[in-house]
Amino acid sequence: MERLHRHLLGQLDAEEFQQLEEELLISKESRAAYFRAVRIDAALNDESSQLRETSVEHPMTTRWPVTALAAAAVALAMFGIWKGVRHEASPVAGQSSAAVEIATMADTRECRWKQSCSMTPENRLSAGTFELESGVALIEFDSGAKLALEGPARLELISAKLARLHYGNATVRCEQGAYSFSLQTPTSTVIDLGTEFGVAVDPGGQSEVHVLDGEVEVADATSTEQQSTSFLSVGETMILGKNGESQMVDRSNRNWIRDYSTPADRDAKRAAPRILARDTFPTSLNQEKRFSLGTGWSSAWWQASKDGKKGEFRFAPLEPLVKMDGQDGLAMLVGGWVEVRRSLAQPIHAERAQTVYVGVSFHRMNPNMRDKSGKLSEASFLLRSSKDPATMLGIGFSGLNHWVVLEPGGWERSELPVASKSPQYMVAKIEFDARRGNRVSVIGYDITASVPSQEPEQWELVSQRKLAKITVPLDVVALQVRQTAFKFGEITLGNSWQSVVNPASVDH
Repeated sequence: MERLHRHLLGQLDAEEFQQLEEELLISKESRAAYFRAVRIDAALNDESSQLRETSVEHPMTTRWPVTALAAAAVALAMFGIWKGVRHEASPVAGQSSAAVEIATMADTRECRWKQSCSMTPENRLSAGTFELESGVALIEFDSGAKLALEGPARLELISAKLARLHYGNATVRCEQGAYSFSLQTPTSTVIDLGTEFGVAVDPGGQSEVHVLDGEVEVADATSTEQQSTSFLSVGETMILGKNGESQMVDRSNRNWIRDYSTPADRDAKRAAPRILARDTFPTSLNQEKRFSLGTGWSSAWWQASKDGKKGEFRFAPLEPLVKMDGQDGLAMLVGGWVEVRRSLAQPIHAERAQTVYVGVSFHRMNPNMRDKSGKLSEASFLLRSSKDPATMLGIGFSGLNHWVVLEPGGWERSELPVASKSPQYMVAKIEFDARRGNRVSVIGYDITASVPSQEPEQWELVSQRKLAKITVPLDVVALQVRQTAFKFGEITLGNSWQSVVNPASVDH
């Protein structure tokens, strides 16, 4: 733990960092502690940023002893959440056009509201309070948390990472990659640790906390002095009285709402798997060697040369690339510091809420060749716009074997490196949402691993960044390679996991 928190302070040398990395690779418990510490650290940074924006006092810095960092981080984070954000008078959520929007009403299921105005799916919400007389309302916070509220209930939206349940039932699920989210009650603050939990508050102020998945911290909010904190794991239930007393009970008898699907989710689930574009490379040397095959394209592959000239990239079969089905096939070789592009027949309109899946198989030709900085060759899959060269969204395999998400404003990489160097089969899920920000999830499989038929719940990288808003169609697919060379054996874009990982089963 001392090494972990010194890492968060940027105080580890190279040898200590390697020791920490080795520990994380072999220990599931250490990885859980690492992610929890990173989430608390991120919450502290956000909280301090908000305080700096509103404070009129002179700034003050304090150097904490290393051995006290864990307790101090938890205490400060919770103290800021309990004491720093209280609203004596709150407007109706979403009613002020000048207020900052922090969430979206994702779904309303037979809802009857106490307010005269009605809320419908896709309404944007700002800070404020609303009361639900009956039905179920699904709220998606911009932080990534989803909250299902069951009426009768009164909920106060405070920020993208904080809400207060005055009475009623609510369940919260924090999507993978989401930073910390907390739900206050009259007697406690429930802090998620990458989890799903239910909270019920009766009119008298007594509350119940039940962990459906993962782990939560439950902090007593009734004491004005030393606050107590409890950690609950999956299946555990705690009852908190209005006077601050708490007790563990054997089970929860409530039927918690666990359906977080939106109308768009249900429509997408009912939709038949569909391939948007796929490259089908020749499987025999007797076939024509050109890149105008496949489906869903409006042109052949073109090399993006530095001098602005364009020419069809030549097919270069070297050795067979093993595909997912185990058969031998040829591949497209892309040399170092080159980008090749191909146009989509149907552009992706990123301003529309939709999900696009991408599957790419590739192989690093020189898996052990490093440059002077110690990096291996890099490869990226990019969605670009022909109307605006600066607009792009992509997924890459870095020179240090990390998955990365690329955008004009920067990049984000996976916490842990990919286990094998190649060959790799990468699947990405790109969730386009112009209002809440796009979200990208990435997972990879090496040649020895079987790709599951169902979409996994856990991905190796889920982007945290609020990706730049894309207002032009993405109509170009680009493959970018730096340093040596990669071979690409299969490229598929589809509307579902199945359409990408099992394209042979999809009519196209």
